[in-house]
Amino acid sequence: MSLKKHIEQIVGAGNVLDDPALKERYAADQSFVSAIPPAYIVRPHRVEEIQEMVRLANRTKNPVTPFSSGLNLHGAALPSRGGIMLDLTGMDTIIEVNEKDWCAVIEPGVTYEALQDALTEKGLRLMVPFGVPAKRSVLTSYLERDVMLAAAQSEYGNYLILDTELVLPEGDLLRTGCWNLGGNPGGFYGPGLNMLYKLWTGAQGTLGIFTKMMISVQHLSPQRKFFFIPLDTDEKIPAVIKRIQQKEIGWECFGLNRFNLAALLNDEWEVPGRFPVSPKPSVRFAQIQKSLPAWTLIIGLSGLPYFPEERIAYEEEELRKLCSELNVKAAAALPGFSAAQDIFLRESLRPWGILRKFNFKGSVHDLSFKIPLHRLSALEALVSKVAQDNNYQPQEIGGYFVVMERGRVIHCEFDLHADPHSEAEKKKIRKLWLAASASLLDSGALFDRPYGDWAAMVYARAPEYALKLKQIKQEMDPLGILNPGKLCF
Repeated sequence: MSLKKHIEQIVGAGNVLDDPALKERYAADQSFVSAIPPAYIVRPHRVEEIQEMVRLANRTKNPVTPFSSGLNLHGAALPSRGGIMLDLTGMDTIIEVNEKDWCAVIEPGVTYEALQDALTEKGLRLMVPFGVPAKRSVLTSYLERDVMLAAAQSEYGNYLILDTELVLPEGDLLRTGCWNLGGNPGGFYGPGLNMLYKLWTGAQGTLGIFTKMMISVQHLSPQRKFFFIPLDTDEKIPAVIKRIQQKEIGWECFGLNRFNLAALLNDEWEVPGRFPVSPKPSVRFAQIQKSLPAWTLIIGLSGLPYFPEERIAYEEEELRKLCSELNVKAAAALPGFSAAQDIFLRESLRPWGILRKFNFKGSVHDLSFKIPLHRLSALEALVSKVAQDNNYQPQEIGGYFVVMERGRVIHCEFDLHADPHSEAEKKKIRKLWLAASASLLDSGALFDRPYGDWAAMVYARAPEYALKLKQIKQEMDPLGILNPGKLCF
């Protein structure tokens, strides 16, 4: 019996696809990562089907690449060895929303847009990364450690994953946390934080395929307010953030440079649904960019379930007081943009408006890393210098950072833009991206999510850690079935 017939016996004939054009689409995204088209695209709908598919892959020695939305944008879900693409988008059930314990149980196909809409109806909110596509898988995004906008409030590394269910590389089912004690997520004792799942975070589907996840959600206050602090240089940013976080003011605390803020505010551009896109020139974008300061620090205040107005009032008072002491201004509006307050109230819950930046050139290649707060200015200058050395205009670099763990560290992203239809430009930007990545690593930046070419750079600097990861991979996946070629495997 052919491999295709074996697969059809597991998932049904209508869920096994091998159209050449479709396979090519599954083997490409907007990143620099190259891939080999899969032999088959398989769409399971039950956990048992995934288990049987993984067992079949082990028997036939066919690699399996898990796919949840195709919106990672960094090549993590591209098949490097062909084989079977396991498309989990059809497993899109929100299994439970627990209003009492503030948690939800989801499958891998559940998107940010769908889950946030469902939670909003119940007075709850999901923690969301800035610039995430609306159709991105929540489960995968959480596993890949995407940094949430409320990173300062959700302290100590955004611990939002609770109980989990996953298929191991040889087909066995594993449940972590309290779920392992009872029949339902949360077990007998209700939802609780566990650490075992961390083995699989950032692993890009190389050590297991997650089929369900319980995640923490938060109260959605009817009282929320944003403040904007314009800064002409990045030199004052550490002092301002340090004082704000000492007072534990606000849920959101992040910064946008003028390029990214202009892209977000530019209503001539639409938010793309797929990436890359065709470039769309905009006079309005250039005009907005000129009117903005170098950086804008954005602080979001949010009320608690009880006495929300009082919380907003005292946080606003403290924010204005410390800004006065630091000789900076905090305003509830952006000059020239009367809708800014409404925009950020929306973007804090559904933060995909910044994806308008893709319209500038068509593709975006970010430099994404973590650094101590006081290093922001130096590393921004480094990225600008490397850009100039490679004939790229620094004013065309998008900048974003979000404060984590009350200012202990910040997550930074600097964007490089390229026309995906120009091979010469893609080659130029890839060279710049590699040079900037190497310079940042040499200067102490932490690339904690090593996609594509970053993996070789990062793991070369941590050989003992890479060796231990390879030992774990060998023990868990002796035939190298799950997403081979990723990380250091």
